[in-house]
Amino acid sequence: MSKDAPEKVTKASAPNAKVLYLRLLKYAARYWGVFLISVIALVTFSATNTGFLATIKMVTDEGFVNQDSTKLHVLPFMLFGLLAIRALAGFISNFAMRWVSRRVVENLRQDAFTRLMSLPVSFFDATSAGAVTSKLTYDTEQMAGASTKVAMSAVRDTLTIIGMIGYMLYLDWQLTLIFTVVAPLMAWYLKSMTPRLRSSGKAVQQSMGDMTQVIEEAVSGQRMVKIFGGSEYEYQRFAKVAGQNRHMQIRLARFSGINSMVVELLAGIALALVVYYAVGKFSAGEFAAFIGALLMLIGPVKTLTSLNEELQVGLAAAHSVFELMDSVPEDDLGANQIARVHGEIEFQNVTLQYANAKRPALKNLNFTVKPGEKIALVGRSGGGKTTLVNLLPRFYEVQQGTVMLDGVDVRSMSLQNLRQQFALVSQDVILFNDSVFNNIAYGVLRNASEAEVIAAAKAAHAWEFIQQLPEGLQSEIGDRGVRLSGGQRQRLAIARAILKDAPILLLDEATSALDTESERHVQAALDELMQNRTSIVIAHRLSTIENADRILVMEQGEIIEGGSHEELLALGGHYAKLYKKQFH
Repeated sequence: MSKDAPEKVTKASAPNAKVLYLRLLKYAARYWGVFLISVIALVTFSATNTGFLATIKMVTDEGFVNQDSTKLHVLPFMLFGLLAIRALAGFISNFAMRWVSRRVVENLRQDAFTRLMSLPVSFFDATSAGAVTSKLTYDTEQMAGASTKVAMSAVRDTLTIIGMIGYMLYLDWQLTLIFTVVAPLMAWYLKSMTPRLRSSGKAVQQSMGDMTQVIEEAVSGQRMVKIFGGSEYEYQRFAKVAGQNRHMQIRLARFSGINSMVVELLAGIALALVVYYAVGKFSAGEFAAFIGALLMLIGPVKTLTSLNEELQVGLAAAHSVFELMDSVPEDDLGANQIARVHGEIEFQNVTLQYANAKRPALKNLNFTVKPGEKIALVGRSGGGKTTLVNLLPRFYEVQQGTVMLDGVDVRSMSLQNLRQQFALVSQDVILFNDSVFNNIAYGVLRNASEAEVIAAAKAAHAWEFIQQLPEGLQSEIGDRGVRLSGGQRQRLAIARAILKDAPILLLDEATSALDTESERHVQAALDELMQNRTSIVIAHRLSTIENADRILVMEQGEIIEGGSHEELLALGGHYAKLYKKQFH
């Protein structure tokens, strides 16, 4: 787990195959009407198999052996009618099941994505984006096969097998017993192969997640890859995971091929025994029908054998996706609602330690921020500044102590109500592959008018460059804003914060990506924005926070100094040393 995750993400223990499959079938059961139509069509399809064999017996005995002219004209129409019904039933069952299958995939993805959006930040710290992407794309596709295609084939082929065996019993029950001797051997063999198939299925899921992760990192980090000559290294990483995926897929194919071969060999033994026994005891029609029934049994048995492979892969995928869906969401039990806070913040004996860390990230913090006060957090990297800010909107949960907002414990407020009190601008600018307008008027701001968005853009000194874009506010900015400069991206993020007009501002190196001229304009906009608002500013460039009401110096999770810029310089402590180091 990443060291940035302060808590472990709890997941349910692995359920058994039956529980997984029943849970999966509930998604298909939502569309029981269409599912039922498909099943009826499957029953019809399977019935035509037995009818076809009976017709073949009649054609052989009456048409070829007895040459009964009264039936010769009827038999072709009977065969065509049966095949026409079979074709129509096959189309209906396949289309209906495919329709259900796509609905299942959609519902699974929607439910998984909904749960994903409710998970705590610690989950995303501990889980790669590639692995999550693979779950919502590849794994859900595999699950659909298990929930619909497997069910459809199981119904169709089981009914076909029952029909064939029933007809064989009708023709000669003693001869049919030969098949029942072989059947237990098939069942035993398939059962013994199931754990290997499940294991191989899980390995395939894992390799797909690894491959997605490598691709995602190589694509998103192209500038670093190119400037540091990492193309060959990234190729080797990708070649390794692609090779692992190939190895796992071949292993799965080997098991599947062996299964098919064993079934064919056992069926061959049964067929040889039937021929040996039947010669001279059956009419030509009976023999043709019995051999036809036996041959028609081989296909469904082989299909059911291959279904075991698909089922195990699907169940491995189901375990992967349901593990995500069962991850414990953020604790959102708070009921307190505050329309707009005044902005008083108080930390009372707050301690937090990341998983696997040797020392606390925050240690027994105690301080109060007055409404409208501008607080700056400074200190060396790893001192706990960002962790402190992350506790306010409950990106992380306090392990000891209490964080108060207007005298109310933040844990007693609903997450939505708590987070609407904050606007955040970080040095790691988050923009989306969308228009400029939608990036500024994002989320709860989506109903903002164009005039309000333009006003926010002007306040952030972003309007000038927005007007120069091909389609202005409606211009697409590319993945993570790649079509904009660093300074332009930062100003869009600041415009988004300005538009939100929240009572508390969280600024994490908000001007770090700006050139000197842009920084001067944006700093002025931020200073104006921070009037009558509580502001907590993380800064490494001390020139940007000289006018803060109070500066808190953090070291190893503790506040070691506090006061105004002048007071701390006069004190001659840590802040004075940091300031001197930056300007001399």
